[in-house]
Amino acid sequence: MTVSLKTAVWISAAAALAVAVRAAAAEVRLPEKDKFKIVVLAGQSNMAGRGKIDPADNKPHPRVVMMNAQGEWVPCVDPVHFDSSRAGVGPGKTFGEALAESDPSITVGLVPTAVGATSIMRWRPGETAKWKRPRPVWHPYDDCIARAKKALERGTLAAILWHQGESDCSERGAPRHREQFPEFVARLRKDLGAEGVPLIVGGLRRAQAQTPAGRMIAATEKETCERTHGPGKYVPAKDDYGLEPDRIHFDRAAQQDFGRRYFEAYQEVVRGAAKPSNGGKTAD
Repeated sequence: MTVSLKTAVWISAAAALAVAVRAAAAEVRLPEKDKFKIVVLAGQSNMAGRGKIDPADNKPHPRVVMMNAQGEWVPCVDPVHFDSSRAGVGPGKTFGEALAESDPSITVGLVPTAVGATSIMRWRPGETAKWKRPRPVWHPYDDCIARAKKALERGTLAAILWHQGESDCSERGAPRHREQFPEFVARLRKDLGAEGVPLIVGGLRRAQAQTPAGRMIAATEKETCERTHGPGKYVPAKDDYGLEPDRIHFDRAAQQDFGRRYFEAYQEVVRGAAKPSNGGKTAD
């Protein structure tokens, strides 16, 4: 059998990548379960990230790891996600590093589950999402639950980060999102045993957020994560966030700032949960 030069190069590169993945996985040493804090990343492409990667700004943190496509724990570098050949910088890595820095006794494990171009309808059990690459069919909700449960065999769930709504930002999509997003959150919490876990939700880019559909999606997400299915916090995108040339996806600087603001929101939720419900008064 004759193998072309192009094919041989591809095979060689794939083999080298496989060796690198195995080596990276072998390097990871996980702490005890109560010190391994799991963060689930879910939603669509602005959670997966499409920001341009800068190698000089993509060093792994010694106490932040990520679950790769094979379900292995490896050092965390962008792209954290693998839903597309365009995957790049998202908010996850910055959030994970901020969480790790807040407590030197913990290790943070990011579980990427976001899939680009998925409407809220695709985030139901049994639903599929079709992509040409890197694989033809995804099962967003089912994959999310399976990967999160695998991670929880080794750690404890600290937070869920969600960014989605671009695919629902339309006259028909927003009412559907208003109906199905609360159902999604309730189901996710039940399936992961995540009652009481902070849910941090990011907002749409300015061009969408200012439309009637965008405002409806924002109101739904804020009401859901902060009130009806909390605890959580809604984090709107800043008006001056930069975008990639496609004018759809947040750029690297915006994504990293989003990650920091996700973490600030997470801290706010945790502090709020820690406050005594009686206003600090002790019982006699």
